[in-house]
Amino acid sequence: MREFLTFKSGKFYFSEKYDTSQIESLLARATVLNETIADLPILPELAAQIQPDIMYSSIAGTAAIEGNPITGDDVKKIARGEEVEIYSKKDRQEIKNLIKAYHLLSGIAPAAEPFLLTEELICELHEIITRDVPDENNVPGKYRNGLVYVGDKAHGGVYIPPKIIEDIRNLMREFVVWLNSDEILRLNPFIRASLAHYYFCVIHPFWDGNGRTARLLEAILLQSANIKYVPRELSNYYYRNVDEYYNSFSKGIKLKNDATPFLKFCLEASVDSLARIKETIVYFIRKFSLRDFYLFERKKKILTARQCELLCLLLDNPVSFTIKELIDSRPFLILYSKVTTQTARRDLKKLVAGKLLLVAENNKYSLNFRVLG
Repeated sequence: MREFLTFKSGKFYFSEKYDTSQIESLLARATVLNETIADLPILPELAAQIQPDIMYSSIAGTAAIEGNPITGDDVKKIARGEEVEIYSKKDRQEIKNLIKAYHLLSGIAPAAEPFLLTEELICELHEIITRDVPDENNVPGKYRNGLVYVGDKAHGGVYIPPKIIEDIRNLMREFVVWLNSDEILRLNPFIRASLAHYYFCVIHPFWDGNGRTARLLEAILLQSANIKYVPRELSNYYYRNVDEYYNSFSKGIKLKNDATPFLKFCLEASVDSLARIKETIVYFIRKFSLRDFYLFERKKKILTARQCELLCLLLDNPVSFTIKELIDSRPFLILYSKVTTQTARRDLKKLVAGKLLLVAENNKYSLNFRVLG
């Protein structure tokens, strides 16, 4: 624990202590899931598909926490240079800034040694995030000098962080020294990143953009520790659970010198994000494996060309369907519009017998993604 006496706000503490009974099992699950994902074979085609989607949804998520309404799909359009004019100029500028900030995040490479945070990087991130976004007080990249209120009664109450610039400057210097100290560098990366997120928000050094900056700092520390995908995915969890996000921060403030509620929330977010990412990767691996398996069965003449094409079509369009829909509806028309109902039934019966398709009680068929186990 590091203690610091401010000029106007009394004693301020940076503490790495937490309740192990609430944290350790989550930390173990996050670590195991991360190692599992690291061991999964990720084809370049798959990585190229997953990473941009996570980035765009993450940008939308971190902005939405602060009230920005722009969706992930529209973030993608803005990234392509389109002006999506249904949104305000301010909202669009925030997204453009976050796109630039996430490109900076993409340049942070995993390293054997823990990433050392600097005030220069923090101010650079804030300058990028709030550049050209109108605010009567905020100066991009510059610490505030005045009173702000954090939170509200609905989320655990209002917190007043240190308010004079001398205290903020000194606290930010102490924050960086503490976060880069040997005892903190030895912590699990998930814990160190969450502590950085929490104590940055406790100081709240800027007039505007503190939340977005805090979440990017957390992401940088995780990415530099070779934790894949999660650094971007976390903001989506925070947005989906925004009430608990704010409440966990407020609980930590009330406990004093104990960030356990916020650490617990962040680790739950990491576990959920890792599980979602693992599920996505395994799903794509299954698709690649199944396509090869169908082609192998076709080569052995166990499947006809039409049956093989139906299975491959379902891989790309995983819908359930009836025998009538197979014959009359898209996307199956090209395969079954010119065959008899009897032929279609024979194909389905064979594919169900081979466990390649599943049939439900309502006589709807669907692809069996687990036929290979």
